[in-house]
Amino acid sequence: MIHTRLLLCLALGLAMPAMARPTFGFDVHVDTPLGDLKTDLGGKVGGGLSFLAGFELGRNLVLRPRLDLDVHPVSSFHRVGSHYREQVELDSVGLGADLLVGLTGTRNRGLYGIAGVGAMRWFQTFTATDYTHSTSSSDTETRKNRLSPWAALGLGWQFNRLVGVEVREVLSRYDSPQGGLEAPFTDVPTEARNASSLQAGVTFRW
Repeated sequence: MIHTRLLLCLALGLAMPAMARPTFGFDVHVDTPLGDLKTDLGGKVGGGLSFLAGFELGRNLVLRPRLDLDVHPVSSFHRVGSHYREQVELDSVGLGADLLVGLTGTRNRGLYGIAGVGAMRWFQTFTATDYTHSTSSSDTETRKNRLSPWAALGLGWQFNRLVGVEVREVLSRYDSPQGGLEAPFTDVPTEARNASSLQAGVTFRW
């Protein structure tokens, strides 16, 4: 029994150096809306930040869990002759994972394909701000929108061990109130809309 335990510990000790350590990082990207999302946003470009972890599954395969935070501007209003401003946003928080498949080169340099799935919670946020020389006020109201699955396909290029670029098309669903996203805080019927966006960003890992 003791010999078996010693052999098991020795085998694990020999195997651990061969296992690649996980990588951690983030990416900063712009969101170009497509389809229904483009219509509801009036074509406005958004942006986001993603937190990433990478686990090597094989020579050309990496599993990459991700947490995504994205902001899509809907509309803004500025009252002439004052500092009063209203702003409406459609925001999302996503959790999921990508599978990265190396197509050329090595893990630290070359082209790779991306396929991902996960879940995404959408939010509608209304912010009103006003200030004078002596006082200021700010009021924010956020309502939960649809919780939807998301799927993504894309390509990436790794320049070196630390920096790369990616382009992903992400598909999901959100609710658009009757009359559009510019009035999201009235109790009106909603309809499910297709949320398609083209994300282009820079990735950093260590």
